[in-house]
Amino acid sequence: MWTVPVLLVVALAWLLGTTLTRFREAIAALERKASAPAAPAPVVAEPIDPVALRLQACERFTLMLERISVPNLLLRLPPDDGTPPREYRAELLLAIRQEMEYNITQQIYVSDSLWSIITHARDNISLQIARAAEEADSSRRIAERLRMISAQQEENPVALAQGAIRREAASVLTR
Repeated sequence: MWTVPVLLVVALAWLLGTTLTRFREAIAALERKASAPAAPAPVVAEPIDPVALRLQACERFTLMLERISVPNLLLRLPPDDGTPPREYRAELLLAIRQEMEYNITQQIYVSDSLWSIITHARDNISLQIARAAEEADSSRRIAERLRMISAQQEENPVALAQGAIRREAASVLTR
């Protein structure tokens, strides 16, 4: 009478043991698969479109020049009565430097003459800031003098550089 239930329990234990063993093996295989380095996907290099790169460089330089133009620079960095003039001058020049550094790599996609025009525009604006800061007693005075100096210039360096960028972009598109 006890033999049948004992045999049944032994059979169930054996079935559960083999099922648990298979389950453990499946988990171990999944863990090995997850921890194994994945095979690198084949890299498919898309062809580089030089026209697109040159136009993108022109776009970025146009935006950079807009950002360093005197009116926009003063809007982004308005004068504050609590800021000493020397510090305000440094902030303005630093903003120009940062814009230039951010876009410096784009020079390889434009002509040397355009790059020269862009750096000339940057230097001209930096010089305007230096002149406006001479003997200024407040950051507001620097901003006022900078607006005046910028307005008195016969040729706007940013407008000249942007015109050169448009001409270069047009020449890229007509090739």
